[in-house]
Parts: sequence; structure tokens; C-alpha cells
Amino acid sequence: MAVRIRRMETSDLPAVAAIERAITKSRRTSTLQAYVRRQLGAGEGVCLVAAVGETVAGFLVGDVRPWEFGEDREVAWVKVVGVDPRHQGSGLGHLLGERFLAEVRRRGIRRVKTLVEWDAGDLVAYFQSLGFDRGGAIVLERSV
Repeated sequence: MAVRIRRMETSDLPAVAAIERAITKSRRTSTLQAYVRRQLGAGEGVCLVAAVGETVAGFLVGDVRPWEFGEDREVAWVKVVGVDPRHQGSGLGHLLGERFLAEVRRRGIRRVKTLVEWDAGDLVAYFQSLGFDRGGAIVLERSV
């Protein structure tokens, strides 16, 4: 299986949305597509796809923020990662994560963050396999 990790293009968005729908059964794909379009347009995001042949089989969407939660330097965030269910377990997600980390490191960014639900054990394990650990922040929320 020849895998190529490359920068996402707007023409990849339908495939990214289809993967997102297959994984989450959610209809939020229009929100994801709008977010990615803004990131690609601004040139600040790090949006990647894993292509198997000519087929998009996975994606990772991240962004870079000038400061975050008291940090005095740029911080990268992994917003969403997804691998087509037919390719899960093949290492595509890990390849995407490693490429994302290499890209932000190349930009001089030394801190990467993400948010994961407590009960998403497979996602926690994925990020731990990339070297992530629990951070110092506590997420507070409320309904309004």
C-alpha cells in the first residue's frame, strides 16, 4: 500500500467530509469544511491528507495560534483527525500525526495541544502513541 502524506487541498474536502461522516455519523461536515477552507485560505493551518494511491484515506486538521492559555509563543492545535474505517489500524493516523508534528517543529513551534473526551480511549491511546500526555489545563464549561 503506497501511502503519501500531503497538504490538504480544497478539492479533498468532499473525501474528508465522507470520512468524517463514516466515523462520527455526524452531519457537522459542513462546519468542518468551512473551518478547513478558512485554514487553507489563511495559510496558517496545518491540514494534511493521507492518500492511498489517488484516494484520500485519512486526514488531520490543525491550526497554529499566536498564544494560548498563558503561553507567550505560538502553539499548534490538532483539531480533528480521521481515518476511513476501511484503513483504520493500518498506521495512517500515526503517519499523519508524525507529519503534523514534523511540520510544526519545522515552523519553530515547540508546543502542541489537543482536546479529547475522557471516554474516548482509542483517541487517547492514539495521541499517547505520538508522545502526548495530560497537560496542565483543566477544561471548564457550562451550558447557556
